[in-house]
Amino acid sequence: MLRGERYSKRVNDSRELAGRVVAVRSPSGYATESGPHRLERGQLDVVIVIDGLPLTDLPDGARLHVGATAVLALIASPGTGSIASSSEAEVSGLLETSSPGLVRAEVVDPGEVTVGDAVEIGAVSVPITDVLDLHSFRPDETQPVVVAYLAEARRTGLEEVRIVHGRGRGIQRALIRRVLGGIPGVAGFADAPPTRGGWGATIVRLRPTAGSESR
Repeated sequence: MLRGERYSKRVNDSRELAGRVVAVRSPSGYATESGPHRLERGQLDVVIVIDGLPLTDLPDGARLHVGATAVLALIASPGTGSIASSSEAEVSGLLETSSPGLVRAEVVDPGEVTVGDAVEIGAVSVPITDVLDLHSFRPDETQPVVVAYLAEARRTGLEEVRIVHGRGRGIQRALIRRVLGGIPGVAGFADAPPTRGGWGATIVRLRPTAGSESR
């Protein structure tokens, strides 16, 4: 989920960060597993201790690639955000070696995790401003990022935003147009004027949400 806060690192910079699993243990903390542990889709059922990544600095919705196949997403706890006290009984999540706070997570893609596995940051939140630059995202991230960004932009009251997709051969532009055409909250869209990117960017007009209409 996109959040209206600035994350201190750009997405392509964050991919250079990598950590490593140093322990996998039960939520109670008494049993430590030495062999592979199978992660199934849904809320994380163990505590995974990770060294080398600033887990508590990552925003809700950030994704972590663990080992060869497993993908985890940070999730928020009701009223507390993603960080929970590690002293709370029977709590699972991710634990940074240099921090006492557990970070809640869910398994997006199942897979096995074991001590020594590499952990890399995948998709992270983007700042909610009136510009979304897609150059930092992989092609397979484009559609969900645009949909989530526009939903959050409407929620924060933005009436018009600019999506920068680049010129190239027009493939990205065409994809964005197809996505925009299927979003009810979009009132209209067109190429940006030459001074704002021309056909390398798209201006999107947003319908107000019910809450913003009453203000």
